[in-house]
Amino acid sequence: MEACDLLSVETRLDRIEAELASELPPHMRAFARAYARGEPLPPAPDVLYRRATLATARAALVHPILADRGLALVRLVVPVAIEADAAVIEARAAQPTWYALAALAHARNAAATALFGYSAIDVLHRLHGTAGATVADNAEVPLVLPPPIAGWSEPDGVVFDNATISHAWDAIHARHGVTGAVRFERTERARPRTFVVQPRGEVIVVLPAQITTPAERFAVLHEFGHVLAALTMPAGIPRVVDEAAAAYVARTIEREGGAEGAWYSRAAGPARVRRATLARVLDHIEQRLEHGPPAIADRLAERPPWALWHDPGAQAAYIAAEAMADAIEHAIGPAPVPGAFAAALAAQREQIDRLGVTAL
Repeated sequence: MEACDLLSVETRLDRIEAELASELPPHMRAFARAYARGEPLPPAPDVLYRRATLATARAALVHPILADRGLALVRLVVPVAIEADAAVIEARAAQPTWYALAALAHARNAAATALFGYSAIDVLHRLHGTAGATVADNAEVPLVLPPPIAGWSEPDGVVFDNATISHAWDAIHARHGVTGAVRFERTERARPRTFVVQPRGEVIVVLPAQITTPAERFAVLHEFGHVLAALTMPAGIPRVVDEAAAAYVARTIEREGGAEGAWYSRAAGPARVRRATLARVLDHIEQRLEHGPPAIADRLAERPPWALWHDPGAQAAYIAAEAMADAIEHAIGPAPVPGAFAAALAAQREQIDRLGVTAL
């Protein structure tokens, strides 16, 4: 590429990044607050929807000096571009039935193919480190879940209040040598979720209002893992690395005794096995939606799961994340020295990012 083209792309990228730095933090704060309270969600900044933003991000990928910045921007705006397609918006507004899910998958695939030449699932997997990782593995997945784990979702006498959560987070971030502003929002209605206001700087975590069951303690630890990832790495974390961080930290609930013994539940190990099975079943279904909804006998419930409707591509990330968490735990152990966890995540990300720049 000629120097003038590089300069032009860099100038446009500088302008977009400056706009995002100004608009995204207040948007994320407002979004997290509305999400936790069940209020209407604010629209995303206009810059994320502009064709020029996506074009600039893709143009940056071909310049080695800009590739990391381009990849971070691509990971941010590609899902927005797919979900903003008119046919996708219409399909997503339908009542969530299995046939409607297949229609939504078809609309997403059409939008992604028009933009990038690949189906929506292929695009998301390519960008986030799970391309081709589960198709062969899931070829013969039985569409049957193990029964619910006894004691996992019932109160077990352990209650975490605000002070307990705050002290637990203080201990975790001190152990890993991580700093940053973290605010907890409690919710009676929304799913646990982490919102990155400023990578390496500020995070908001939405947690259940009541934490009285092992499943709820797991959810807190899982979000703590996302927070650690957000505070140790720059923007554009691959989904599989982010989920591996969450999976690694959440395994605290499986260890009995010691300083972290209050988290422990004997149901945690079997619950992890069940989650892995569920992810494989849902991934199997998701990757075949282009052929229509699953047969009635293969449907897990009357209506499709929330994750397949609202979070396409996530199941493959969950599957790969457990294997990545295994590798990280083997390398640094369950109680690493400060900085070791961040270094392990960075090493995993580097491998994925090298492939990500050629994803589109």
